Amino acid sequence: MSACQHTLKITEAKTSLQACPGELVLITGAVGSGKSLWLKRMAGLTPPPDKVSVSIDGKSSDNAPAQTVSMLFDRWPAIWLGQHVGEELSFGLSRRPTRSEMIDRLKAWDLDGLSLSADLTSLNRRQAIRLSLAAISLASPLLVLLDNPTDSLPEQEARSLSTEVAAWAKAANLIVVVACNRWQDWQAEATQTWCIHAPEVMPQSGRQT
Repeated sequence: MSACQHTLKITEAKTSLQACPGELVLITGAVGSGKSLWLKRMAGLTPPPDKVSVSIDGKSSDNAPAQTVSMLFDRWPAIWLGQHVGEELSFGLSRRPTRSEMIDRLKAWDLDGLSLSADLTSLNRRQAIRLSLAAISLASPLLVLLDNPTDSLPEQEARSLSTEVAAWAKAANLIVVVACNRWQDWQAEATQTWCIHAPEVMPQSGRQT
């Protein structure tokens, strides 16, 4: 694979997988195969298996600066960091976005009718996923990891979301890795597919059959 400005790389001996900015990598595998675990390894939250390395720009993922990686966990009901929409959008940012910036970001993720003062516990799954993506986009990470984001969403909404996320990856020049049991939601947008066969085995290029 040709060189790129920034990289996510998984390596074992002479075998490696690499993703570059603008790409959407789809992680597939059977339920329980370790898809979520591998996302956590890419985030630097869990060490990889022996003899396997996960790096971002040549540095171990567990040493990546905090702002480099954002991860959306597979949790429903969602676990929020704030109490209302405006707090969630600005939580943890070095500079608090203006009201106008937050409203514009909600519109960009098709949440233009959502008030910044809305209670987070009132959101449905569609709104929660899109709000989380809006908050991640304000943080401007290099690597975005999404765990099962289209689970329980209607097929049309899932396809729409995958198209928007792929367009975001290209426009913002970031790497997006999506692990999903419903891989069909993302197949048309993925630039690469990595299959997980077992938790302690390095992912392989190519979709699960």
